[in-house]
Amino acid sequence: MALTIDTSRALRTPDQLLVLARAVYEASPEDESRCIEWKSGYVDLTSASSSFATGRAILGLANRAVAVARSSFEGVGYVLVGIEPGDVSGQRVPDSAELFNAVQRYTGHGQPYWNAHTVEVDGQTVLVIVVEPPRDGDRIWLLQKAYQPPKGPLVPEGTVFVRQVGATERASRIELDISRIELDMLQNRLLSGSEAEAAALREATQQRELRELIADLVHAGKRWTDTARNLIITSASSSWTMKAMAEWIDTDSGRQLVADAELMKRNVRKLRLSTDNQLLVRPAMEAQDCFEDGKIFDPVYRGGPSQADDRSVGYQSINAMRAALDTLEANAVELLARIGS
Repeated sequence: MALTIDTSRALRTPDQLLVLARAVYEASPEDESRCIEWKSGYVDLTSASSSFATGRAILGLANRAVAVARSSFEGVGYVLVGIEPGDVSGQRVPDSAELFNAVQRYTGHGQPYWNAHTVEVDGQTVLVIVVEPPRDGDRIWLLQKAYQPPKGPLVPEGTVFVRQVGATERASRIELDISRIELDMLQNRLLSGSEAEAAALREATQQRELRELIADLVHAGKRWTDTARNLIITSASSSWTMKAMAEWIDTDSGRQLVADAELMKRNVRKLRLSTDNQLLVRPAMEAQDCFEDGKIFDPVYRGGPSQADDRSVGYQSINAMRAALDTLEANAVELLARIGS
């Protein structure tokens, strides 16, 4: 059965991406196109082989000729992992920071711009990567790190990939993987930029930096709450004393707690300087208020085993902080996914 979906507009919302995933499931294997690539799934998305394959797909979609890309989904490209025609195997997806760090070894940081989402299909998690449209004035995106597959030759740093019908190919004149015309189209894209397009690129870069700032803030904040929760649990021990607290601070967990707190405060300051959008600033400030108001650590500074009521107050503050971080992350995904739309 052919891939049946409206390609006249970009798909970005969770409901739209779910429709896309279901359309892939109902498609035929030969329906993989120049705007959609699907993969059955990987054991570990952060492994070298998996992150290279994912990065290659992203680069291939980002390197399409502008006119070719615009013919479907307003130029947006999609990589779906954990689903293919007739099968939903699902994909275990790591947290966003791990995924981006793994894949960006090969795509590079900043550009091309892409974002990761998950949808549920028949009880299975499917990863949907949304790759923003190529534009006149974009440079050609190169592989940033060489990859040695278990079998076959080394894929060198600087390799150019371009999405073709049903496959992402190496764009090498020497190997003749694509035609000279296709490479010339890519070069024309590079040379046809205007001042307005350059400004758009600068804005996209700023937005990407904002996105990375928020991702680091959320990752550090959630790790901080996990550590703080464990510390409160430990404080209930009959052997808990101020000396025990002092010794704990000098452990790896204690040092990480302090480092995460500093990163959160630093990134909240940067966020407030970078944007006045209250959908981003307000939840970030709420999260900061939760860890600065002292309630979380009241139980552990009592000089002895903590009391159940004090621990309950601490847990409530931790939960409120995580809720604020979740809101920040959700708002950032919604707002920053609109870049280029």
